Amino acid sequence: MDSDRSTAGSLGQGRHDLSEREIEIIELVAQGLTNQEIAATLTISKRTVDNHVSNIFTKTGAKNRVALLNWAMDHGKICRDGFNCCAIDGRKAQAN
Repeated sequence: MDSDRSTAGSLGQGRHDLSEREIEIIELVAQGLTNQEIAATLTISKRTVDNHVSNIFTKTGAKNRVALLNWAMDHGKICRDGFNCCAIDGRKAQAN
């Protein structure tokens, strides 16, 4: 069993293989956007955003947006007021 999953608690039990699009959507959720606003921002349908958000909840084990944002901060997927930004900057640097 993956050690991260065994020690991270209930929100860590899901799969963590998030796509770049799913990470992008988490970042937009963190900005407070609704699914409709995310759809407009990404020029995709709201239904597609709904599906992405549902998949993200399944993969992370989050039950709602607040739990998702807590999970995302704990796992270095988003930063807030300088918290976790080093992990994100490193991930983006590796992608370039």
